[in-house]
Amino acid sequence: MQFHLVDDYKKLGFSKGLISLWSGKLILEFALNLFGLFLPIFLYQELGGIDGVIAWFVIISLGYFLIVPGSARFMNIIGLKASLIIGVAARIPYFYALYKLPDDPVVYATMSAVALIIIRSFFWLPFQTDSAKFSNKKNRGKQFGMIFAASSTLAIIAPVVGGFILDRFDFAVLSIMSLIICVMSAIPLLFVPATKEEVSWKYMETMKYFFHPFNRRMVVAYMSDGAVGTVNGVFWPLFIFSIMDENFSDLGMLTGGILLVGVVLRLVVGNMLDKFQKTRMVHVGTILNSTAWIIKTLVVSAMQVFLSSIYHTLATIVLRTSLDTLVYEKAADRGHYIDEYTLIKEMAIHMGKVITLVAVALLLMIFPLQAAFILAAIVSLFISLLR
Repeated sequence: MQFHLVDDYKKLGFSKGLISLWSGKLILEFALNLFGLFLPIFLYQELGGIDGVIAWFVIISLGYFLIVPGSARFMNIIGLKASLIIGVAARIPYFYALYKLPDDPVVYATMSAVALIIIRSFFWLPFQTDSAKFSNKKNRGKQFGMIFAASSTLAIIAPVVGGFILDRFDFAVLSIMSLIICVMSAIPLLFVPATKEEVSWKYMETMKYFFHPFNRRMVVAYMSDGAVGTVNGVFWPLFIFSIMDENFSDLGMLTGGILLVGVVLRLVVGNMLDKFQKTRMVHVGTILNSTAWIIKTLVVSAMQVFLSSIYHTLATIVLRTSLDTLVYEKAADRGHYIDEYTLIKEMAIHMGKVITLVAVALLLMIFPLQAAFILAAIVSLFISLLR
């Protein structure tokens, strides 16, 4: 079977709205990736250990879960574009708080947590909604395959640059750089066409639909996705940092090298998605991801980190490109209820994060950090409930 990638991608028909939206998102993502890999390590050092890290992330995800139904209603008034800009602007106090965190960990950790709740409450729902609106149904898999490849390319550079800065300077310098780039991301977002979606559910109505049996499969699938994302974003960096002898530069270069392997494959998978059933690809991806987490429990050296992560990268490409494309298709298919679907999805992801963080905190009272990877291996299988 032959895939004519160049010819196919010339015919994708990217809308101006999608280009503006994702240009801003990619710049924003680069700024966050400069800091993101090292954030759990920074919090670990400043908040007195793993308990402080877990508590910080629990507060953010639980706060988001409780607040986003209300912020979604506020979005009805100001529109999606204004909500996106507020989400970017709130990163100024967020990075300022991280910059000042060593001065007073409790005060500035609280400030950064509140800022991040505001960021997520105002940014992610309109971003997901507009992504579904502006993408092309026929070529959605190819479009997002190319977008995710661009995202991965920037993600290769970001941890390398971040590690280089941390080895020569400190987290304060990295915070300032991330802040400046975040502010720059607002420029292309200003050119996103103004759209308005009505979130018709009131606060308690949203909670009712979240817990309704009709949505149970979808909620469990997205909770599982959030759970795995938490293990990958919080506990895996802490684990490999100890294996890499706490060297920021080596950690950044290793992560960049792993991401480099996946860029071309992501383009191919994105092209294949429009030719194969997406739900089947999600099922395959969940099984591969589950086995990847089991393999990661056996890692004891930098080379093993690299090899296991390469396998996990391949598994993640199959799952994420398939799942994310399916998510946007399902959201777009909801028509007038696209916001409500996205709202339930976002709430489920963060409830999954809260439950996982609490579960890992309990497991760590008895077991080593690898217990989190076993939990991720089990939970990742439930992502396939999405259909």
